[in-house]
Parts: sequence; structure tokens; C-alpha cells
Amino acid sequence: MMILRYLCISLCLLESASLKAQITPPSGAWRQTNVTWKRPPAGIELKVRYAETAVIFFSPDKRFILLYGTIYQGAKSEELSGGDGRVVCLGTWKLSGNVIHVDYRLVSRTVAKKGETLPGPVRSEDIRIRGNTILFQKDRFGRDEKLDDEFKAILQGESARQLDNGSAAAKP
Repeated sequence: MMILRYLCISLCLLESASLKAQITPPSGAWRQTNVTWKRPPAGIELKVRYAETAVIFFSPDKRFILLYGTIYQGAKSEELSGGDGRVVCLGTWKLSGNVIHVDYRLVSRTVAKKGETLPGPVRSEDIRIRGNTILFQKDRFGRDEKLDDEFKAILQGESARQLDNGSAAAKP
């Protein structure tokens, strides 16, 4: 009976340790889930809806994007609006257990704020992983593979733009 008890305890500890080891590094685009979706006005016959939202992107080489903008969602697609305002932050990320530590800074804004200097100061924050969602700044984010290619292109474009502007040293 005692051997069975030790065996059960050992299996429980082993399973607990393996669950901690199963946290997969984040990848791709994660869209804010607690947003209000809107439809175009009645006179416009588009079969899409849209929302002002935040999107986080984790690249395999540990680069990070935080973007605030408008997403259009159709039956089988999603895309970032090219005609609406956006705010873009770039940085890096590091996984530690179920926490993703990010260092980032504001690098572009469609409508400039008076007196704001870009790139902005470096900010450091933690993102929590909870199952299939991540928690960042009191918001929930879910994986959104439909935005991956667009955000890869944004990352390349913003990185190139930062280099062209001579602010490579401004990386966090």
C-alpha cells in the first residue's frame, strides 16, 4: 500500500513538472479579444465587420510588435486597415515560465501628438500566458493566424524605416 502511495505521488509530481515544461514560446499575431465589432453603414453592402483593436506580434527571432489600429474581418480573412490611424511599438521579448517579458518603444503614430518625440522611451512589461490566451495591460489576446503575414511585413517595413531614419541605436 505504501509503494502505491509513493508511486501516485511521484506520478503527480512528474506530471506537474511536464505541464510547466509544455509552455510553448509565443509566435505570430495575437489580437485583442474583448473588442466591439461594428458593421459598415446600411447603404454600404460590404460583408465585413471592423473593430479598433490592439494586435501583438511575436517573431521567432524575439522581436515584438504592439500595434493599435482597425482590423477588417470578412468571412475568411482579416486585414489591418490601410486608411485608418495606427500606433506602432517595436521591441523584443523573452519567455520565462508562463510570463513573456517585453521591452518596447513607440516608433510611429499616424497622427502625431504635439511635443512627442519618436522613438519614445523604452517600456518594460510582462505578458501572462493563460492557456490559449495571453493577458497584457488588462486585455485578453487570442492567436490570430490570419494576420501573421501582414505583421511579418510590418515588422520588416518598420525595422527598415528605423534603420533609414538613423535610429538603429534606438532599439530597446
